[in-house]
Amino acid sequence: MTIVVTAGIAAASSDATTPGANGRIAYQQEIHGRYQLFTIRADGTGSRQITRLKGSASTPDWSPDGKLIAFTYETPPANGSVAVTSSRGAGFRQLTPTGAEPQPKGHVWNGNPAFTPDGQWIVFVRDQGPSDSGIWIMRSDGSGLRRLTRNPFVRNWDGGDVAPAVSPDGKIVSFVRIKRPEKLQALFTVGTDGTGLKRLTPYALEVGIKQDWSPDGKLIVLTTNADLVRRSESANVATIRPDGTQMTGLTHFRGGKQNAYAGSFSPDGKQIVFRLEQSNRYALAVIGRNGQSVRLLTRLGETKRALIDWGTRP
Repeated sequence: MTIVVTAGIAAASSDATTPGANGRIAYQQEIHGRYQLFTIRADGTGSRQITRLKGSASTPDWSPDGKLIAFTYETPPANGSVAVTSSRGAGFRQLTPTGAEPQPKGHVWNGNPAFTPDGQWIVFVRDQGPSDSGIWIMRSDGSGLRRLTRNPFVRNWDGGDVAPAVSPDGKIVSFVRIKRPEKLQALFTVGTDGTGLKRLTPYALEVGIKQDWSPDGKLIVLTTNADLVRRSESANVATIRPDGTQMTGLTHFRGGKQNAYAGSFSPDGKQIVFRLEQSNRYALAVIGRNGQSVRLLTRLGETKRALIDWGTRP
């Protein structure tokens, strides 16, 4: 279906999406107070629930071949692990089981996974206290754990490095560094060997905790003003070059009543899926890479859907 949204979206003059044919779109949806994973076809039909776990399943990321989804599995009180499942929800497996790790103050959190383009490695967030928080990398079977970043601003569980995404050539990891939660958040890059740390945006841009590389590696899609720190502005989807230049706004909402939050590029590189919010109602939507041709995948409603990732066709 094609729906004209309001005039707030105008034409404009981070897990890298794997190049290929457009497959299903994964997202998290709130059910009975916790999140589960769903997928939907690119035309907005065929919604399918793929997890039915006791805890919450969130932050999905497709494997390059479109057969697996890595995600965050969260259980009370504040534990999280990196897990994988098939595209239909079979073969659930935790790669970082919390029971095998030390638990300072009951807190063990691993999550926000993203596959490397060859599918052999996963970058993720490891947060077990101020001295052990950052972006890490491990093999796709959970072995070979290695740190890539250390956030200098983490204090008492606040802040952190989050939302890693890998460039299509597998050499660079982009991520969001939080200096002050929901106040100062910037986009950074670092090499997959842990060297070459670089800030791409000012902290005041307040980048959202989901970003993604285009399949050709030329752009990163992100959200600006994600927590509405600038009240006259809304949250909007934009793209930026991997060197931090030429930021281009794709949506142009104002005033905070309508907001757009980045999901990911399509595998063919021509579209971007994002979350549209309007008066406490939510929808999945798609916009062209150049900011044109907006269409809704789902109707605006009260059901919360978020942290979206577009997979290749297996």
